Amino acid sequence: MMFIFVAAGLLVGSFLNVVLTRLETEESFVSGRSRCDSCRETIRWYDNIPVLSHIVLRGKCRYCGVAISRRHLIMELSTAAMFALAGAVFPAASTLSTALGLIFVLGMIGVLAVVFVHDLMHMEIPVSVLVFGIVWTVVSLFLIWISASPAEPFFSSRLWEGIIGGAIAFLLFYSLVFFSDETWMGMGDAWLALILGLALGWKLLLPALTLAFGSGAVVGIVLIVLGRKGLQSRIPFGPFLAGSVIVMLIFGTIIGNAFGYFLI
Repeated sequence: MMFIFVAAGLLVGSFLNVVLTRLETEESFVSGRSRCDSCRETIRWYDNIPVLSHIVLRGKCRYCGVAISRRHLIMELSTAAMFALAGAVFPAASTLSTALGLIFVLGMIGVLAVVFVHDLMHMEIPVSVLVFGIVWTVVSLFLIWISASPAEPFFSSRLWEGIIGGAIAFLLFYSLVFFSDETWMGMGDAWLALILGLALGWKLLLPALTLAFGSGAVVGIVLIVLGRKGLQSRIPFGPFLAGSVIVMLIFGTIIGNAFGYFLI
């Protein structure tokens, strides 16, 4: 089973590279096969095998010899690692509800990985990815709720917890955006916070935000100490939000219990 998760992660990671490239070039997602960014030659299927093709081609385009961005290899390997972790941590998909839950988490990993990389590279969170993430989350949680056996009351369901968590997170970040005139946070961060709350629910909201703000503060301090950033420099917060959601989706129960223990 672990091989299946790794293989699926490599394939999804390769697809996410295409998504990132077409977001950067503003191409349609149905505009045809992938091309080399330099010479625009169509990439053949045997040069598009995750990881293996990168090794065989020594990280260069077969046609023009220009180096292929290492981002492609990193995305494929990291997505495979996250899929493997999710497969190892989650219980066996013995029921429809648990199977849908695992599919939901794997899909969210893909969405958040795109947000992480794009915001890190361009200081911008694509609206299309945010919309897809919101729809994916709401539809997935709804399907998980109606497939639960025995039937679960709506107001004690994971979907209701997500609605409450999403509303709280969005209002919090929207307040930061509004009162700072988008100097502290951008609207993209507010919509990403909505996804965070929907995906995790209000019970995991505080540990998730603590992880996001804490990791952001540590990285910011390190960059200032190293001279890479100044006190007035802007650092994208989307990667920290997206990263915290991924961590909480996989290890949420463990982290939530530990967080509650320390609060007590």
